[in-house]
Amino acid sequence: MRFVEQDGRLLDDGLSYEQRIGERRQIAMRRDSLHDLYGALMWLQWPCTKWAIHQAQLDGIRAVGPKQRTRRQQALTHIDEAGTVLVSADGALIEALQAHDWLGLLTERRARWERAQVYVIGHALFELRHCRPHDLQASKVIAVHLCDAGWHRLDASRRLAMLDRRVALAIASGQAAADPKDQSTLPLAAVPAWDTRNHDPEFIATAPCFRPRPAGRIYAPPITLSPAHATAAP
Repeated sequence: MRFVEQDGRLLDDGLSYEQRIGERRQIAMRRDSLHDLYGALMWLQWPCTKWAIHQAQLDGIRAVGPKQRTRRQQALTHIDEAGTVLVSADGALIEALQAHDWLGLLTERRARWERAQVYVIGHALFELRHCRPHDLQASKVIAVHLCDAGWHRLDASRRLAMLDRRVALAIASGQAAADPKDQSTLPLAAVPAWDTRNHDPEFIATAPCFRPRPAGRIYAPPITLSPAHATAAP
């Protein structure tokens, strides 16, 4: 993979962004684009996941053409632009998240966040945080149930590499991001260190990012991360 400048000469090939990645291994970047800069950084952080996303997008283009979008493509775009990954061995925390129990997560269950880590995939989240830091952003989250006691003992780069492979496998297999309704919302203001106001029950009750779960909505179950995924190929 290599980054290339998106100019008139490049666009003469008539390929879409996804086609250019899949067929030529080229990631087009617009000059002076903060959005594309953060996108490039996510390619460097999540190479397997980004490749899985764009391969699945390319499958959609081949199925319905470049001017239509399947539901899977919509879900993939949500993750690509505004995705997060929550990793925790605490199944109760993941259940509360998928129940949209924001008050519980930030009051009586607040200490459970110490057993969780949140990673950002969506490059638009970084762009919005940079340009509009006071916006109440919401992400689409891939929940990962940690079943590997040794994972936390790995250094940060090895943890991320293992997680990248696991999320890529889930996306490629349709276990995650198969439909726009599969992944729960995670308001970034629900992460304790992200917004100091989330200690306040009134803020949690009134901020528009803390929405109830839609009636009848059933999210995809969390994916698991186990020692077997340490060397699994994406």
